[in-house]
Amino acid sequence: MLKAVFYARFHLINGPSIIHQYPQGSVIPQADHSGPSAPLLSFSDISAYIIPPYELCNQSLSICTNGHRVLGFPISLEDVKYDRNRFTFSVCFVLDEQADPQPWEQAVKKTAACFQALEEEDGLLQAEEELSGLKWAGDDGYPADDVGIVHTLLAAIVQDMNAYRETCIRIDDTHVLNLRLTQPRPAPPKVHPWQVPLLIRALPSPEEWTWDLTLQRIHPHLNGVNPIQRIAETADVELKLVQRAIRELLYYDRVVLLDLFHYQAIYALTPDFTDFVADHAMQRECLDYILTGPAPAPAPAPTPTQPQPKTFTPQTLIDLYCALSPGLTLRDFLLLPLSQPHFQNAKTKTPQFDIRRFITFGTIKGFVRRIHKHALAISTTNTTTTSPPHAPDNSTPSTSPTKPRPKLPASHVPSNEALVKEFDRAWRKAALSSGWATPPSVLPPSPAPIGAAEANNSYDSAEAAREHDSDEKLAKFLDGKHCLDEMCMALRMSERKVVERMRSGRFGEVVLFNK
Repeated sequence: MLKAVFYARFHLINGPSIIHQYPQGSVIPQADHSGPSAPLLSFSDISAYIIPPYELCNQSLSICTNGHRVLGFPISLEDVKYDRNRFTFSVCFVLDEQADPQPWEQAVKKTAACFQALEEEDGLLQAEEELSGLKWAGDDGYPADDVGIVHTLLAAIVQDMNAYRETCIRIDDTHVLNLRLTQPRPAPPKVHPWQVPLLIRALPSPEEWTWDLTLQRIHPHLNGVNPIQRIAETADVELKLVQRAIRELLYYDRVVLLDLFHYQAIYALTPDFTDFVADHAMQRECLDYILTGPAPAPAPAPTPTQPQPKTFTPQTLIDLYCALSPGLTLRDFLLLPLSQPHFQNAKTKTPQFDIRRFITFGTIKGFVRRIHKHALAISTTNTTTTSPPHAPDNSTPSTSPTKPRPKLPASHVPSNEALVKEFDRAWRKAALSSGWATPPSVLPPSPAPIGAAEANNSYDSAEAAREHDSDEKLAKFLDGKHCLDEMCMALRMSERKVVERMRSGRFGEVVLFNK
């Protein structure tokens, strides 16, 4: 809440002085004691900051005193028409000290700019001080009726901003003051490659809203199905640029981020589900969104030989959402007796529902949440490593500094074929991240291995090399901090294959848990 507004300037004789204030007596006590019993603050304590030296003018200031916060933007104009060639003033807003000053800072700055335009273009501020009958703040009879415009302007600012959080004041034919308090938007969350963006509001046309090149490339792929990694690859755009564009759309509430949809996913309800049960309009909206067939019609009266057909009602919708539980996968949910009559049932005329939209609607409204699977390697005795078996233990430092390092046996020296394949893997990894042309899949002929031991140490094929790289990459995710969706996207595998690889024994004992 705006407690007060005052207009102060540097007077040649009195120094920093308040000329106008609203409400009366809020900063300078009234001579007739008609204002409040005590002013909000002591102007003499902060006058040196309200009208600071010239070097500190033309920038925002914030002063806390007596439980209040004073926001100002002092202006210093230099011109030969002024006494001492300077005209310095400040318009200040007084708030509670605990109030958030950020929404008000732009309002103070814009008000100061308006006052500066009034003085530079028409000289209204200095001319008002020369009006006969003008009363200053604290004088007997302040404010003078129909003398000047500054007091009326300050009163309109306080009244409108407290009542409507915005104001539009026409000062004259050329000057209009428009103020509005806007709460700053929170920063959008971090965007991950495995998340799925879904447009919830149509984007303005390129004529109304400037589209950058990235948004033009990815817009056709924002269908609520493709994850960000796939969008980047399909649109042939760098992943970081796609993530930056999606964060911008999140900031303006144009998209929401969903999880990868698959039938091994687990979903559960949140406490907000009670709002869905009580909101019949939201239930109707959900039915219109998820039903893929015609709208449900009133069921005919049952006959003794024909039972009442099942219809998709709001109560059926609530029952289906209630069937989601932390230990039930989406595949098992569709096999429940409650779900089967309404899912892929072509024998009846009951409207079918889209299971993807069924989950998406609950996620957007906030009463359905995804339960992610995480993996933690308990024992790493069998994890993949680049060190060859039976390698000498060099972890303990040698007692003699001059003792030569033991040489590896010939069986542990990599062959030419292993070096060529290692170079090929490094080249392909760099090509995928930078857009280079990948080398041919057929490796150039390499010299035959010198011995059988070297042949056993090299990779048998490119498939074995890819398997080894996948194991090394997967081992980095087995710390309990990464979900399976992230692993599937990084390894380009299904969840079933990733779980099978975890339980192959190459990573020791791996525990899967949900959270």
